[in-house]
Parts: sequence; C-alpha cells; structure tokens
Amino acid sequence: MKKQTTAWIFFALLGAGCVSTGELAKNVNIQAPLPSGIRTVVIQAVPMKPGALKNVEGLADAHQLFARYLKDALAPKQPGWQVKVADEQGALADRDIIISTELLEIDGGSAALRFWIGLDTGATQSRVRVSILDKTGRDLLTTEISERTICPVGACTESNEAIADRNLQSLAGDVAEFILDPAGYQKKREAGS
Repeated sequence: MKKQTTAWIFFALLGAGCVSTGELAKNVNIQAPLPSGIRTVVIQAVPMKPGALKNVEGLADAHQLFARYLKDALAPKQPGWQVKVADEQGALADRDIIISTELLEIDGGSAALRFWIGLDTGATQSRVRVSILDKTGRDLLTTEISERTICPVGACTESNEAIADRNLQSLAGDVAEFILDPAGYQKKREAGS
C-alpha cells in the first residue's frame, strides 16, 4: 500500500504542470478613461525588435500570434465588442479604440532546468507594452505587463516553444483583464506584490 501511495504522489507531482503569474512591469499611465459605447476594437501588433526573442524557435510571428490570443481573451469578457486584428481586411477602417501591443521580450528559459530542478529555475517570461488609443489616435493609457511561467516541481517535459506559447496565452488573458479595468488591475497587482 505504501508503494502505491508513493507512486500516486510522484505522478500527481509530475502532472502538476506549470504556473503562470502576471505583473505590471511599469505603472499604468492613464491619460483619459476608455470612451463609453465601445463597439469596435482593433488590435494592432507591432513587430518585435531583433533580440527580443530568446531561447525559443518557431515563434517568428509571435506578435501576430499574441494579437490573436488577445482577441480570443477579450471576446468572451466583452461580448458587445467586435474585436478585430489589424491584419484582417477592413479592420482599421472602423474602430472605436485601437489596442497597440508590442512584445518587448520572450525568453523560453531552460527546459533542462525546468525538468531537473523546477523550483522557479528555467522560467519562461514575456513582457508586452500595451497602449490604448481612441479613434483619433490619442493615447488613453499605456503600461507594460510581464508574465512568468514556472514549473514548481520539476519534471516538466514541455519544450521551450510549448511553454512560451502557453505563457503568451496567459499574458493575453492578463492584458485583457487590464484593458477592461486598468485601475482595478493595477490595484490587484499591487496588492499581490
């Protein structure tokens, strides 16, 4: 019976998976509140600068992938909004706000450290600058949000690419939460630190 319990605990820990946490990398700069009556939102992904992608291959179009993840995260939280990505036909023509995203960093970390040690080693992290502009192009608010994904117990068998992809999805969820309530998001993150 003791061997079965030990084996069960081992496999439970092995399957525990990775954990992602987001934080504000910079304070929120609020110039004006979001306009009322928003119906159309365009997400504009700024291409990444050289050197922003580290320890990850296969994410050359990460900025567009992130824009699609953000669209997927915003849609269910704000069903009254028609959310488009700027590369979609006619997306920029009619919009109430533009969400500009620039991935500043994606670091896939170390798969070996995540597997053998865990405990916050080999973490994957990403950071994005988010700006919200009104239909005239006036900056309403800007901030940077970062996301860190760790495997707390080791034995993580996922590749850097898979973890980085999951990290970007989590980051998109945090950015969506920020967009819908910037002040509330800032208070929540400050209380958590």
